[in-house]
Amino acid sequence: MNFQVSRNGQMYGPYTLADLQRYVGSGNVLLTDLAKSEAMSEWLPVSQVLAREAPGFLAGAGAASPAAGAASPAYAPVSSADTPYQMPYGAAGALVDPPNLSWGLVILFSILTCGLFSLIWDLVQAAWMRRVQPGANALFFYIAAIVSEFINVALSVRGGGFVMSRGMGAYSGHFGNPIASLFGLLYFILLIVGRFSFRSSLEDFYNRVDPIGLRLGPVMTFFFGGIYFQYHFNKINAIKQALRYRGQAI
Repeated sequence: MNFQVSRNGQMYGPYTLADLQRYVGSGNVLLTDLAKSEAMSEWLPVSQVLAREAPGFLAGAGAASPAAGAASPAYAPVSSADTPYQMPYGAAGALVDPPNLSWGLVILFSILTCGLFSLIWDLVQAAWMRRVQPGANALFFYIAAIVSEFINVALSVRGGGFVMSRGMGAYSGHFGNPIASLFGLLYFILLIVGRFSFRSSLEDFYNRVDPIGLRLGPVMTFFFGGIYFQYHFNKINAIKQALRYRGQAI
């Protein structure tokens, strides 16, 4: 049985009963939030749903009433005045935070390494995505893109021709060697497919698993890829750290 969760007019899910219990335990879902399954005729507080579907859970968690969830200041809703993200479920303490290297440093290191660091950082981001979202495929596209790029460079160097600088993840090719050029084009295609695959997985994760309402623009994804993603990762991590600090300070 799956449940939709509603808070302040926004719906999230569907979640299994086990998911619902886990998110209540981590503070992502409050007992005062509303929940409803396909078999239910009306929305009920999460506390009532758990009391009916998992009667031993609330007692074991030490949360005897809906007020217990509402009284937890560590997971108070964050308003749009505080952050550009709508984060109704607070910090996802049970989830693995995304890579938190400053996006400015990603640009700097990429420039200093002629774009090599950007490829490495794409793999770091995709590996994290694969860890929290096992069905994510961006990592495979990135690996295939890097293999294509290495073949392109190897053919270019072997042929002794002119190699065009890849820079910040743009096109790489070899003039006069059509095979190398094909691998350069394949690299570019795989890189872009990987970026949009990553974008899809990221939006799914941050709208279903850890619902903060993340939206990523296709134009920025196309041109800036990992730097654009890292910019949002930095904001997400800053929000989560602020919420955790708020919970510890109170």
